[in-house]
Amino acid sequence: MTRSLNGKFWRDRLDARGAARALAIVQRHNLPEMLARVLAGRDVGIDAVPDFLDPTIRKLMPDPHTVTDMETAAKRIADAAQHGEKVAIFGDYDVDGATSAALLAWHLRHCGLDPLIHIPDRLFEGYGPNTEAVRALAAKGATLLVTVDCGTTSIEPLAEAKKLGMSVVVIDHHQTGDQLPEVDALVNPNRPDDLSGLGHLAAVGLVLVTLVAVNRELRQRGFWTSEMPEPDLLGMLHHVALGTVADVAPLIGLNRAFVAKGLIAMRRRDHLGHTALMDVSRLNGSAGGLASRLLAWAAHQCRRPHRARRSRRAAAAGKRRVGGGADRGRARSPQHRAPRDRAGGRGAGRSRGLGVAWP
Repeated sequence: MTRSLNGKFWRDRLDARGAARALAIVQRHNLPEMLARVLAGRDVGIDAVPDFLDPTIRKLMPDPHTVTDMETAAKRIADAAQHGEKVAIFGDYDVDGATSAALLAWHLRHCGLDPLIHIPDRLFEGYGPNTEAVRALAAKGATLLVTVDCGTTSIEPLAEAKKLGMSVVVIDHHQTGDQLPEVDALVNPNRPDDLSGLGHLAAVGLVLVTLVAVNRELRQRGFWTSEMPEPDLLGMLHHVALGTVADVAPLIGLNRAFVAKGLIAMRRRDHLGHTALMDVSRLNGSAGGLASRLLAWAAHQCRRPHRARRSRRAAAAGKRRVGGGADRGRARSPQHRAPRDRAGGRGAGRSRGLGVAWP
């Protein structure tokens, strides 16, 4: 067959080099030719095929200290946990920012802290830290300000934070300007002097990598005990998956592993906020595509800028995402009542577990 039903000529997507790569993939990995051609068409290298088809966090997670300033950031956050400091989290009003703030706040609360969370109003405050909000957080006793999904270009507000005596850690993935903020640590794989190769991560993924470093630092200090065990970061991959897909981050490398394992975590339906999202969206079935449809819906919603009212509810959404386990009870508002699943009954389609090991 050389033409389509409309009479147009079929054109092979692969050139000679691509066809040779597809053949090599078939021979080395014993895959069907069609799949091999798809992989070659997506520029997947011959050696990268196993990680592309079955991405694992254990294999793809790098040493967090390969990111510039990561060691400094981890030590400063660990200091705050060890000394019981008041930590302020400044996030962004999109899904990536809200999940980043929720993930960091969950970890700090596990460490016994009660962090402040500020997510700016999109209409009245705009993007990123502002001087007025920074002063308000300082007045509430914050000694450490951590910005997530923002802060790289916030020169003046972060200078004000330092002037007020706060330590500042920035965890961000946006492109830098000509000038970097004067902070204690700027964790951003897209800064010019970073060689980690993690510039594709969404902010929430970068927060998770930072918490891996914080966990390790606290472990070395003997902070974790039987009364306060080390938190299970794998159990929060639903946040990472949601933020990564909603921010339209490329599904390559570590992102691919985050989303693949995060979908499994999301299907467990043991987080109140995410379960409520699935229920109100009537995505509580047992089909394998349940969580992926939710993520696609979230990505579609967050790319519609005329829905500005979401920014006014972002702070509340971030707080709902913090530690909303099944033990907190189901959402009780009428719009959060779970519709009955087509396959039979409420809450169908739970997964047994993540089934992955942590580095």
